Amino acid sequence: MESRQTRQQLLARGEIVSPPAERACTDQTFELPTGIYVAMAALFAGFVGVLGTSFRSGHLAVVYGVICVFLAAFFAIPAIFPSVGKRQSRRGSMDWWEFRENGIVTATGHASAREATILVLLLPFLILCFAIAIVTISGMVS
Repeated sequence: MESRQTRQQLLARGEIVSPPAERACTDQTFELPTGIYVAMAALFAGFVGVLGTSFRSGHLAVVYGVICVFLAAFFAIPAIFPSVGKRQSRRGSMDWWEFRENGIVTATGHASAREATILVLLLPFLILCFAIAIVTISGMVS
């Protein structure tokens, strides 16, 4: 049988807590420290660099140039977002200490700093590993 519990009982057991700060929904700073974006850009640039140094030919220069333009747009356009629009954010992205202490709130719930870093950098790392695998396979076949 179920019994109704009072607010004081729930507070005593720690089941009622203050809501997390909703930063991602109220501003467009993308929250994460700049270092994570630098690491992401370095991993993507590593992908282009590995392929560019391994497969050097005249016609691929255009392809690598297009990839670099897309990567630049991938990082430049979101950097413009906070300054565009009617509601400009007063707060910049998190610093490392705040990020390590609080983590971030995602659509699926709270993520610690370690989890968020892994989530953000996993795909660029796998893309770099893919380039290394392609170069390795190409070297074995030739």
